[in-house]
Amino acid sequence: MTPPSDGASPSDAELEQLRLRQFLGAMLPIALAYFAVYGALALLLHSAALAGGAVAVLPYVVALLLARRAARRGEVRRAALLTGYALLLMVALGAVFLHFLLGALLLIPLAAVAMLLPQLEGRALSRFLVASFLVELWVVLWDGVAPPLLPQPPLWLQRGVLVSAVAASVALTLRLLWVDARRLRQSLSGAEAAVRLRDEFLSVASHELKTPLTPLRMRLHGFGRDLARGAPPERLRTHVEVMERQVRRLGDLVNTLLDVTRLGSGRLELAPEPVELGALVREVALRFELEAEQAGVQLEVAPAAPVVGAWDRLRLEQVLGNLVSNALKYGAGKPVHLSVDAQDGWARVAVQDAGIGIAPEAQARIFGKFERAVSERHYGGLGLGLYVSQQLAQALGGSIGVQSEPGRGARFTVRLPLQG
Repeated sequence: MTPPSDGASPSDAELEQLRLRQFLGAMLPIALAYFAVYGALALLLHSAALAGGAVAVLPYVVALLLARRAARRGEVRRAALLTGYALLLMVALGAVFLHFLLGALLLIPLAAVAMLLPQLEGRALSRFLVASFLVELWVVLWDGVAPPLLPQPPLWLQRGVLVSAVAASVALTLRLLWVDARRLRQSLSGAEAAVRLRDEFLSVASHELKTPLTPLRMRLHGFGRDLARGAPPERLRTHVEVMERQVRRLGDLVNTLLDVTRLGSGRLELAPEPVELGALVREVALRFELEAEQAGVQLEVAPAAPVVGAWDRLRLEQVLGNLVSNALKYGAGKPVHLSVDAQDGWARVAVQDAGIGIAPEAQARIFGKFERAVSERHYGGLGLGLYVSQQLAQALGGSIGVQSEPGRGARFTVRLPLQG
């Protein structure tokens, strides 16, 4: 039930940082080059227009340097806003001096909008769009209607600068759109994978929920039939025990699904209390005694010194119960060992079996949601036990690790902090 994924596909946040890094990485040398060229040509040609162009580019160079610093601190939105508004300021100032750059100055605000769209929403985006429109209107009125304020540089220079400015604006806009298209493709792929995962999960979940209902229904019929016939109490008690076991299994499945929902929404509540870990492990082993006997597995609890900590007893019992249940399921009928110890401020509970083991490539993903190391056709289950256990262990301040080799069993170790 593992959704197809591309290990090289970046997340949405990484793509947003990528497009900002690409923009800053490309624009800083371009802005520095234009500042240097405008300044040098202004001196050589004694052009006040080009000197004004250099003045217009200078604030943008400073804004790019500040934005790079903000981006390194992870302040992506602030960096994008800084460069976006600085671009508009540069265009507004450039329109006053560089009359011949009308086409390029109209394109640059569009590049700024393309850059900021993924980072802004709501009022912030509306304000920037309004500012971009006003700057475009300013450029049209100043350069498209009014005559030049200052004498413009030679025609050959005007054409060269105009071509380079338009090319830079178009190239940057297309680059940003390419990153956006890549993110859209990834989002669509993720949505399709989520739908497939949901369908597969519903199929497995419906099967798992039906599994205890079938023997429960049969036992109910048998119980009613034997009750009508006046069967002895021992036979009726057997029916009741089997029905109780199936109802408990059904309840465990429902509770697991509820826990996944609580963990996903951050609504899991813990009630820490003093817990003696060794005693709790023995209680869990006792609860699985009948299941171990039916599986022909010897469940052993190693003696240990008392280990006391402040944890949620019910949630910790749930974690250990999941690990013991897995050990009995995948232990191939061989003994399962439970041990408790404490070291360097951490309590540890180890659940070790000698069963089928886990392949190295599967160990990295078995704690994921709906993940499993074996086929559900042979072992059943929702693929949620280890996910819930790891999430609960982390909520308790600890973690779960695994050591295993195929065919040589598995050892799961729960680490819990002794100090809250």
